[in-house]
Amino acid sequence: MAERSRKRQAADKTVKVKKPKAALMTKGVEALVPSKAPGKLATLNKPARSFKKPTTFTLNTPQATRVFIAGSFNGWNPLATPLQRDKTGIWKRTLSLEPGRYEYRFVVDDVWWDDPANTMRSCNEFGTQNCIVIVE
Repeated sequence: MAERSRKRQAADKTVKVKKPKAALMTKGVEALVPSKAPGKLATLNKPARSFKKPTTFTLNTPQATRVFIAGSFNGWNPLATPLQRDKTGIWKRTLSLEPGRYEYRFVVDDVWWDDPANTMRSCNEFGTQNCIVIVE
């Protein structure tokens, strides 16, 4: 009889379950945020951050009157990105590029040039080569 009484008391007990906290918790590029349903968490995807890096292009050609750089970073527009000549005749331009692989060529007085300082190349559809720069 005492055993039956203990079983009845055990059956009558309610177990309390703790609800998860609705505080913001981050994990990698995902975040757990409070949802509209009480006690439930929803996942919010955050975009991964990518930082642009300054990348300098130089060309030593003091006799040139105009120098541009065209590449996969500017839609291969031969007039979009001019370089500036310094006092010694070296043409320079620093671009902010996201990490990745880019192909480019110089346009010197309306003629497409390879970068003589860069040996990384890729064949293009015009029978010439594009120079390659990798931004990390």
